[in-house]
Amino acid sequence: MYVGQRVKRKEDLKLITGTGRYVDDIQLNGMLYVAVLRSTVPHAKLKNVDYQEALKLPGVMKVITGLNLQVDNRPRNFPMAKDEILFVGQPIAAVIATDRYAAYDALEAITYEYEELPAVVDPEEAMKNEVKAVEGRDNIAYKKTYKGGDPEKAYEQSQVKIEEKIYISRVYPAAMEPRGLVVDYQQDRLTVYASTQSPHFMRSYLLASFSSMIKDIRVIQADVGGAFGSKLFPYPEDYIAVYASLITRKPVKLVLTRSEDVLSTYHARGQIHKVKVGANKDGRINTVIDDVIIDLGAAWHGTYLADIAATLVTGPYDIKNALANVYGVLTNKVPLDQYRGAGRPEAAFVYERIIDILSDELGLDPIEIRKKNVIQSTPYNNPFGLKYDNGNYMNLILKAERFYREMEQEAEKLRKEGKRVGVGLSFYVEQNNFGPWESASVRLLADGKVEVIIGAAPHGQGTATGIAQIVADELQISIDDVEVVWGDTDKISNAFGTYGSRSLTLAGNAALLAARRLKDNIMKLAASFLKSDIEELQYKDGKVYNPKSGKEMTLKEIARKATANLGGVWRYKAEPTLEVTASFGLDNYTFPYGSHIAMVEVDETGKVKVLNYIALDDIGLVVNPMLAEGQVHGGVIQGFGEALLEEIVYNKDGNPLTTNFSEYAIPSSVESFNMKWIYSEEGKSNAPLPAKGIGEGATIGAPPAIIRALEKAVGKKFTKIPVRMEELI
Repeated sequence: MYVGQRVKRKEDLKLITGTGRYVDDIQLNGMLYVAVLRSTVPHAKLKNVDYQEALKLPGVMKVITGLNLQVDNRPRNFPMAKDEILFVGQPIAAVIATDRYAAYDALEAITYEYEELPAVVDPEEAMKNEVKAVEGRDNIAYKKTYKGGDPEKAYEQSQVKIEEKIYISRVYPAAMEPRGLVVDYQQDRLTVYASTQSPHFMRSYLLASFSSMIKDIRVIQADVGGAFGSKLFPYPEDYIAVYASLITRKPVKLVLTRSEDVLSTYHARGQIHKVKVGANKDGRINTVIDDVIIDLGAAWHGTYLADIAATLVTGPYDIKNALANVYGVLTNKVPLDQYRGAGRPEAAFVYERIIDILSDELGLDPIEIRKKNVIQSTPYNNPFGLKYDNGNYMNLILKAERFYREMEQEAEKLRKEGKRVGVGLSFYVEQNNFGPWESASVRLLADGKVEVIIGAAPHGQGTATGIAQIVADELQISIDDVEVVWGDTDKISNAFGTYGSRSLTLAGNAALLAARRLKDNIMKLAASFLKSDIEELQYKDGKVYNPKSGKEMTLKEIARKATANLGGVWRYKAEPTLEVTASFGLDNYTFPYGSHIAMVEVDETGKVKVLNYIALDDIGLVVNPMLAEGQVHGGVIQGFGEALLEEIVYNKDGNPLTTNFSEYAIPSSVESFNMKWIYSEEGKSNAPLPAKGIGEGATIGAPPAIIRALEKAVGKKFTKIPVRMEELI
């Protein structure tokens, strides 16, 4: 059995040997290059773009200006500014040239006239609607209210009331590989090679915009150097590159520099929570009331992030009364969209800050207050109607308590030595398996090996290895005989991609169902070949055999017999079907949960060192503990970055101050630390393969645990992340 084992990743060989094929590695004959001129002002009326001098330069083929396409939840000036500039970094023009350097050089020969408009930067100020941020629209682009129970009455009747304003800064996803794509023009068809998380999303969006110019678009996912949610939906540059290929009828390449990527890749987080909590003096929480303000930037496609945060604001706690008012606010900044965790880290930071602040207010132990409020049994409907599936929350808290107490004892010893050391704990529930469904095809090849095509589009998670384990177990064959492929809209027609910790739960179960059905077809073929009744046959170890006659056939023999006799006839009753496609969806989300414990030391300069770190998770069946542990390690380091280092900063005029890695800090190996991961398998999903996602849990649990540890170390209260070094002195 492979499921449950620490199987090494099958997909790594080409990457560690340098034979991966990223977008910028793709070279096509006659390829042209696209460079984008970006706005240097945050908000202005665009009056004129002069590119005549650029056209005179060697190698320059065309210049694109004023390209506007109607795309859902994007402004009129999309993908380019045509009459209004909306943020620094917005495309204004694009040069098509015979080489990359000529294209970038030509940008300097383009000028544009504009009339500067006041920039809207602060989302709370934006809500006053005194200055419009985007094309004269109401700055409050989205409103929604979620309510359960009687939160206002419960608040008024509470013995203890606290109010806090919790600020979660914007961050940049910082994938290793900046965004890019290659577009290959052929008669009536484009082939797009993209650094994407969802080839099918990209195809759908691009075809909707360009169907009048091209009959079909095929999207192939190249190797992807990280994404974390930031490469799910198409960007302005994707539309520009496709348009460039269509008007030149040539292949084109557009790959961003790092500075361009920081200026234009959708930012994440960017939420303000104005929270009121009512509780009893014994620590029992009666109600949570939250005004959620999300800084959408200059588009409104990220509103769902606030919805996720709002509907999870009671977390893993049994709180009957809750109210969340969501406000999606437009500003003159880069648009906002998903990043690892996508709304769940924001929610967890809010409810864990609430419970720690309440424990301080009442002088209660942080573990005991959580025990008092935690959900006692599942399934459980939270006040907003989310149905938490299976789990044993109290049991996991009790496991976490042991590590927390041990760390506290160690921290006390260090404090007696004069060191500023603190221990923090977080407990969280997350929502994943964002569907609606996923597909997979399983093929028995002529050589007896098995090819699995998945609709998910992994980009570093190790999903192919996990799915190979599942299929190998179902067909009882060596994992070396299973090859998993993905990322091509021609390979599998309907699919969604990789996001929201969904791949093993949905694509894994689709592959499992397809493998089972393929096995049924194989049994029918073998019955015909062996001249046996199917009821007489058994399947074991990749073979079909008849115990009565002693005859048997391997998968290879069955495949060869089904595909041989070229030019002959088919004399068997069974259909020669060696490929099965299946789709799988669940009628509810899955809700993994976990706890993180961090011990940190803060020196006299405000520098933070993590001395010990333990993460506990219950994600149902763990298909490959090594893959899951890798996800936790990476997520914890990203959570550390959000807690202490990472922040997109704009000045009051709307100009970004963090435009490269010298200004935008991300954790390096120097800041990294050892950690231990412990998993449980009590909270299984309701799928045939009862796994839940782990890809985002660590970014949810890490920030509140680290921030609480900092509070205990320095004796201050923090309600904003990141915490800067000067605040820790």
